[in-house]
Amino acid sequence: MPVRHNPGTMPGARAATSGAPSRVLVALAAAVLALAPAACGAEPAAPPPAPGPSGAPGARSAPTSPTAAAPVDPAVACVDAVLGRLDTRGRAAQLVMAGVPADGLTEGGRAALAQGAGGVILTDAAGGEASATQVAATVREVQEAAEIPVIVAVDQEGGRVQDLAGDGFSRIPAAATQGRDVAGLRADAQDWAREMAGAGVTLDLAPVADVVDPALGEDNEPVGALDRGFGTDPQRVGRAVAAFVEGMEAGGVATTLKHFPGLGRVRENTDFADAADDVTGVDDPGLASFRAGIEAGAPVVMMSSAVYEKIDPDRRALFSRAVVTDLLRGRLGFTGVVTTDDVGAAAALADVPVGERAVRFVQAGGDQVLTVRPGDVSPMVAALAAEAADDPDFAGRLEESARRVLALKADRGVIGCEAPPTGR
Repeated sequence: MPVRHNPGTMPGARAATSGAPSRVLVALAAAVLALAPAACGAEPAAPPPAPGPSGAPGARSAPTSPTAAAPVDPAVACVDAVLGRLDTRGRAAQLVMAGVPADGLTEGGRAALAQGAGGVILTDAAGGEASATQVAATVREVQEAAEIPVIVAVDQEGGRVQDLAGDGFSRIPAAATQGRDVAGLRADAQDWAREMAGAGVTLDLAPVADVVDPALGEDNEPVGALDRGFGTDPQRVGRAVAAFVEGMEAGGVATTLKHFPGLGRVRENTDFADAADDVTGVDDPGLASFRAGIEAGAPVVMMSSAVYEKIDPDRRALFSRAVVTDLLRGRLGFTGVVTTDDVGAAAALADVPVGERAVRFVQAGGDQVLTVRPGDVSPMVAALAAEAADDPDFAGRLEESARRVLALKADRGVIGCEAPPTGR
């Protein structure tokens, strides 16, 4: 089943849909849950008795034909087909997203794509002035060089964080300004998304769902000092987050909630220093904004690189199973793709070898490793593949994440599969 670019959406994203989770991702979540016991080495649970004619839970229904089979979702079958032809190294590569300048594919970017990188993030090497025409040309170069069509991401929050700001892209106000008009934000986000999708962008690494502690204000370096947050009230922030997610989706671009479980209570920016939060717990009111974004249909959540002392004092959030798996997936019920913040240049991770950053993240339950440095792809892929070769449980974890990344691609129209000819 050959993989192809979806001609209706490349460049650009899929047609606009509602904010509800897609059938591909819902079916994938069910498949992952069904496979989870086997991946952990446990015996699968026996199915509950089928209800009888009266609907009583203990009654048995009439036996069904042994040849009866549930219908196969073509999109899920496509993901299975692509996954099945990837070896361990290929699956590992699908988990890595590398930086590529928005104004043209570099040799470093080509090398990363030759390694099988599953995604790219367009960076503002042109000072943010790359035009929509230039970006579209870069995306075409990227997709032509890719082993498997890639997710194309960009940091397009607005204000001081807008990597695409050249001709053809609107100047987006800072989130602090966006949050003042929640009613109009959905329509604005839809317009911004259409511009991005027209240039081939698949995924926006926004919105910031962090709720800034009003006692910190601008002393909160990663969010408050840069006007990156929608406000200080979790419910109001949640409404703005949902409006942004729904508007982007209506315009054809997927969104990323960041930085889970929130950077609103730290002082330091993890891009430049270690950061710790000694307040946020598993029942924190500030998590409401992330819940709102998940309910609105955001398919990706980005992890914070800070330490949360009341949840896991010994590990940064992106390396913590207590945060990624137990809190985000367990308590908040998120079934989509979990990504890192940039782990290439982040000062907070300088003490962790490059390949080990990817391994620890996947061990914690994460899926997609983001680095702005394309040279990081090779050591990350090598480390992931080596760990999978040594540990069958990790190999299962790697497959689960590769499946999620491929399902996101299928859902966004990035990949498709040609149906076999009829009569065969």
